[in-house]
Amino acid sequence: MPEVFVAAYEAALLVLGAKASLSDRQKALSAQYGIAERTASGYIGCFLAMRRGQTFKTIVSAEGLRFMLNRIAEGGPGDLMIALQSVMNHITYLQGITGNEPRLRRVHAEFVGRLREMATFDEASLSLDDQVAKALADTPEARALRLQQAPSTPEQKIVLTRVFRRNPDVIAEALTRANGVCQGCRKAAPFLRADGRPYLEVHHRQPLAEGGVDTVENTIALCPNCHRERHYGARYLGMR
Repeated sequence: MPEVFVAAYEAALLVLGAKASLSDRQKALSAQYGIAERTASGYIGCFLAMRRGQTFKTIVSAEGLRFMLNRIAEGGPGDLMIALQSVMNHITYLQGITGNEPRLRRVHAEFVGRLREMATFDEASLSLDDQVAKALADTPEARALRLQQAPSTPEQKIVLTRVFRRNPDVIAEALTRANGVCQGCRKAAPFLRADGRPYLEVHHRQPLAEGGVDTVENTIALCPNCHRERHYGARYLGMR
């Protein structure tokens, strides 16, 4: 079976590079390995979905998934990160059909671990504010020299981070209670969204990263200026 996956991956690369159509590749794969065109389409489609970060519905064995992720990982952490999101979407989709899929989850966890090893952890890149403060304290001549020598295209890094899946009802309730008025400066929202809603940002009084809870009582709706001040303003340093 690995030979089929190898051929499917190579076919997917041709489709991604616009060097062949999916229809032509699935017919060729079907004929070469004596499998149904629908099966061939599923194999190629899994690779395509993982490269594009899309959800796929074709059921793949844990061994097949491991092989696919191994090949995709050869493209670097960026490709692997996109593929892992696609795999998690697939597992979530299957959960209501076939159950928890522990073997697929183990494969996913295995490659999350590999992604951690591949990703770059650059503390300097995570403290841009500190770098800006240092640059401001430097002389104009030193900054000008660095600007002349700096590349115009910024370096890209893959950085792993933790995010919280916030409750949309908490956000909606906080915005409803604010009724378009910033709860910091007590002024009307600075502008309207495209759908006509006043633009305010929901802030956690005690940050989630510091153990705060995602409840309406722990939130406040703020204009962008007041929100930034809560995070960076001198008035609020050390208050949490």
